[in-house]
Amino acid sequence: MKKYLPLLFVILLNTKIKAQNFTGQWKGTFIDQSTSFNGWGGEKCDYVLELEVNGEKIIGFSYTYFNDGVKRYYTICRLEGFIKKVSKYVEVREVERTKTNVPADVRNCFQVHKLSYFKKRKEETLEGSWIPAPNQEGDCGKGITNLSKRILQVKKPDFNNTIARTGKPKPVVTKITPKPTPPAIVKTVTPSKPKPIISTLKEQPPVVKKDVIPNNPMVPENDLALKNFDKRDNTVIQTIEVENETFKVDFYDNGDIDGDTISVFYNGKLIEANKRLTDKALSLTLLINPNVIINELIMYAENLGSIPPNTAVMIVTDGGKRYEVRIASDLKKSGVIRFVHKPK
Repeated sequence: MKKYLPLLFVILLNTKIKAQNFTGQWKGTFIDQSTSFNGWGGEKCDYVLELEVNGEKIIGFSYTYFNDGVKRYYTICRLEGFIKKVSKYVEVREVERTKTNVPADVRNCFQVHKLSYFKKRKEETLEGSWIPAPNQEGDCGKGITNLSKRILQVKKPDFNNTIARTGKPKPVVTKITPKPTPPAIVKTVTPSKPKPIISTLKEQPPVVKKDVIPNNPMVPENDLALKNFDKRDNTVIQTIEVENETFKVDFYDNGDIDGDTISVFYNGKLIEANKRLTDKALSLTLLINPNVIINELIMYAENLGSIPPNTAVMIVTDGGKRYEVRIASDLKKSGVIRFVHKPK
C-alpha cells in the first residue's frame, strides 16, 4: 500500500498547482521603504500587473499611478518574468517603458517584483518586495508590494431569454397561411397559326437578407462617432473563433477607472454610443452574420479618460468557452476584434 502513496501525493500536488491561475490582472500598491529616494511623488503608488503565463514564462504589462497635487501621473511598462508553481513564487521585471506622462525631473525607474502567492478564503494575493532593475544610474529605492487578483463578475449568458439587449421583448411572429393566388388572366388570339401564351405576371425581385444586427434604436444617427468613424485607422488585436451563432461580450475599464468612454460598432453599425466603462459590465449580446466570413467589433474611443489611452477588458462568452481580451483605442486609431463562426 505504501508504494502508492508517493504517486497519490504527486497527483494531489499537480491538481493543487493547476487550480492556481496566475494569468489575469493583479491590483494593489507598492510602497517605497528607502529614505533617500525622492521620486514618484510619494512613498506609496497604485500598481497593476497584467500577467500572461505560458508554462514557466511570464509576459505582460505593469501600470504605475501616483498623484502630485491635483495631477495624476502614470507609467506603463512591458514586463517579463518567470514562475515557480511548486513554491508559488512569481518574479517579474519591467524591461520597456511604453507610455508615461511623468515629468523629466522625477526619477522613473524600472523595477523587479519578487512575489509569493497566497490564498485567504476567496481572496488571492501576491505579496513580496521590489528592488530596482539592474544597470540603472542613481538611487531608485526599494520596498514592498501587495496585490490582489481582480475578479471580474460576469453574468452567465442567457441566450434563450427573449428579452433583447435593449430590454424590450422580441416580437412574436405568427405564421399566416397565405391564400391561394388566383390564376393569372391570359389573353389569347386565335389566328391561322396559334401564338404562344404570354403570362402577365411580373417576375418578383430577389429577396435581399437584412443584416442580422439591426441598429440599436437608442443610438442617435447623428452621433459624433458616426461622423468620425471612417477617419480613424483600425488595428486588429485578435481573431476569435466562436462555435455558437449567438455570443456575449462584456466590457470593463482596464486598470484605474478613469472615465474612459467608448462607442461600439459591430459589422459597420453603431450599436452602443457614449458608454462609460466601469468595474461593472457593459454587456452586449451579438449574433453572427451568416452572409459574411468575418464579423468585426470595433471599440471607438470617445475620450482618453484621465489616464490615456482608452483601455478596456473585454470578456467573450461563447457557450461554455470564455476569452479575455485587452483593447486599447485612442483618438487616431480604434481596436478591432474579429469573430469567425466555426460551428462544431
